[in-house]
Amino acid sequence: MNFPFHGPPPFGPGNPQQPPQPMPVSMPYPGQAGGPGAIQRTAGRFFRFALPAGWQVQENSNMLCLTSPDQRAAIMTVGLVGMMQAFSPDQFVHYAMHMQQMQVTGFLNGRPMQPPPGGTSAGMFEITYTVNGIPCHGVALSNVTLGYGQCNASMTLAGARAEAWPQFSGWLPQLATEVGPAGSQTFMAGQVAADNLRNSVELGQHFRAVNDYTQDQWQQVTNDRWASDERRNFEFRENLGAVHTYTNPYDNGRPIELSTQYRFYWVNRRGQIVGSDDPSYDPRVGSTDEWSEMPRYRA
Repeated sequence: MNFPFHGPPPFGPGNPQQPPQPMPVSMPYPGQAGGPGAIQRTAGRFFRFALPAGWQVQENSNMLCLTSPDQRAAIMTVGLVGMMQAFSPDQFVHYAMHMQQMQVTGFLNGRPMQPPPGGTSAGMFEITYTVNGIPCHGVALSNVTLGYGQCNASMTLAGARAEAWPQFSGWLPQLATEVGPAGSQTFMAGQVAADNLRNSVELGQHFRAVNDYTQDQWQQVTNDRWASDERRNFEFRENLGAVHTYTNPYDNGRPIELSTQYRFYWVNRRGQIVGSDDPSYDPRVGSTDEWSEMPRYRA
């Protein structure tokens, strides 16, 4: 599968020229001219981060956004797991920005970085981009982990409106490096719903032992509530991750999240998956493998 964005990356096999020297990133002490003021290092439900005074926090299991009081600057983290596309760090910057309806207009600088433990590659990129047509400037940190036929990646962007960037460029990228997962549930929203469902079933079993009639009524209410929450979480996760969920008929209907890049997916008994936009495409033609089209999963 070809990555949907074209053009040589800022460094790597497509551009053998060495990148410029690392971008200077120095963080003034709180209270210094140009500094962020008071900073609170804290942890939310899914992320840990350094929060300047007065900044707003929004988070879910796949995304964190820290926004300045005047809405001119922000730190944003986006992560996706289990992708079929093998991204490079700069490609994932393009993909994540596009997913958030931000248009990258240029890579001004870039350099490889030491990936986190278990990671495959990482990079830091100075970029320009637009949000709703407004020119912006920022630094993006991108980490990619490849293995077991899938790609896990995250991007943290420290950005601001272009005219305000000089006020933030000296310290905002350093603050972005302090964003990290707060626990095992980060980027794995489905696991939270699964744990909640398991807990509700265990509670129902306890009530049934006390009073069968009362338990039947309670279990019905509980199941309806969690089913409704699961549907909302499922739809939110698909929209945020730009994925559709399919089932593998050779693996007891196990759900698999796949990119919206293709409309049709096929799988064989060995677990190999191919995608296509052509409704007439059939991998069984000319193949000795047994292939089956993957149906959409419905929560």
